Amino acid sequence: MANCNTVTFTASDGMKVAFPLDFLIERGAIVADKINSENIMDVMGCSNQLWIPGFPAKYFIRDIVAIDFTEEDEPPALPDFVDDGHDFTNRPNVSCKAEYVGYVGQTMRFEGWADDYDKRIIAVEFSLDGGEHWTRQSTEGTDAVRWVWWTFDWIPEEEGDYRMLVRSVNEDDKSSPTPAAHAFQVLAAIE
Repeated sequence: MANCNTVTFTASDGMKVAFPLDFLIERGAIVADKINSENIMDVMGCSNQLWIPGFPAKYFIRDIVAIDFTEEDEPPALPDFVDDGHDFTNRPNVSCKAEYVGYVGQTMRFEGWADDYDKRIIAVEFSLDGGEHWTRQSTEGTDAVRWVWWTFDWIPEEEGDYRMLVRSVNEDDKSSPTPAAHAFQVLAAIE
């Protein structure tokens, strides 16, 4: 259609959302079925998801079954972008995953993603003392468009129960107001 100005996405549950075509092109919007080469179902629990860089995730429709391109008298208006305190409640945000049991002297790998909508992530920080002290790991070569997938290796020296706090840091040197947390146990080394 030569004069298409609207794209309407329909999800498997019947939900529909429409955006101006020009807006989607300018933002570089995609329908993703993989994240870091992993199936999106394994990572996010859906078959696909609309992703619009710099746009709040609450507008990203999942499990898309139809995409319609139409010419409308007026393309749909974009949602109101006034920050109501709900769009960016943990900005920049971060996640953390790792094993729940580790062993003294054996490397444990912590990993996850970090993102800040339209700001670049410059570092991820880690704390094992409730946030009193942080270890910073810079994230070289990042941009504001893609999520950062980070990894952090740590070798426990003592048995016990631990809680790893993780926060991301954006280009304005602002860190996550609510760190991600991962509780785990370290056991004696296996002989």
